[in-house]
Amino acid sequence: MRPSLLLVDDDPKLIQLMGRLLGDLGRIRFATSGEAALRQAHAERPDLILLDAEMPGMNGFDTCVALKTEPDLSDVPVIFVTSHSDLDHEILGFSVGAADFIHKPVSEHILRARVTTHLRLKQLSDELRRMANTDALTELPNRRAFDAALTREWARSLRDTQPLCCLMVDVDYFKAYNDSYGHPAGDVCLNGVAQALRGALLRPTDMVARYGGEEFAVLLPNTTRDGGCLVAERLLQAVLKLHLPHEGGVVDGIVSVSIGVASSDESPEQHGNAAAGEPDSTDLMRRADRALYLAKQHGRARAQVIEPPPGAAPPPVGQGQLDDLDSAGRHS
Repeated sequence: MRPSLLLVDDDPKLIQLMGRLLGDLGRIRFATSGEAALRQAHAERPDLILLDAEMPGMNGFDTCVALKTEPDLSDVPVIFVTSHSDLDHEILGFSVGAADFIHKPVSEHILRARVTTHLRLKQLSDELRRMANTDALTELPNRRAFDAALTREWARSLRDTQPLCCLMVDVDYFKAYNDSYGHPAGDVCLNGVAQALRGALLRPTDMVARYGGEEFAVLLPNTTRDGGCLVAERLLQAVLKLHLPHEGGVVDGIVSVSIGVASSDESPEQHGNAAAGEPDSTDLMRRADRALYLAKQHGRARAQVIEPPPGAAPPPVGQGQLDDLDSAGRHS
């Protein structure tokens, strides 16, 4: 995909000029105010922003500050396009997060050279970030990426008053698997489980990550505890359908997983108080981990919650057998 360039200036003629000069370097989008620039950036994350320093209302410096406080936009490079050439303005620009300056009147050669350079640097930065947040074996997001996503989604769930569900997934008796089949086979097993888990998630907003060793974590935005139990059962079935041999396994000599399910709607009063420094996303993970422990205690190859909300019936606990989802959901 071609890089996205967001041009921000209150002078439409300058936007048109820069758009013509840069059209072959990326997809051009534009805004004529700081407020419009923020809306555009939220709608589609740009790869580079060229920003007029002086605009009516929200000026370029304030716009840059707002961009840098957004977790999803903070690493987007910003080049100030300004008629100011004094040192104070440049120092101010760099202090609020600018990557570079271009002075008006705009030179075609300088404009293209600096945009090309920053697009190349952005591409390299994105690749390094991807490598730093990706598990080398499974190519799933790693724990660092999961923790960052959990923080973002928890804040979003508080803001939108929507539930957030977390699943902790552990390969049953994986140490015994490694001892019996060897570590290379163990790597193949983990990679197969990882791809089965990823393939069983149906929404683009859902996330599965390798959390460490034989443990995986799943994040399900806008999902209740009961919805999380349904997803957990689908994950159980997906792994069993791999039919990976495991003589020491729980189910018919094949690899299985145990899953702990926790959702913020289990304790809505806690979820509402998270912003006050009380139970937070760490508590959600702790409850999912505790539920995983109970799943192992109750025989493995199943999904488990800790307890239902007051007055609610307990959810079904999947046994991970190869029935279809409707019948599997009724197992006790």
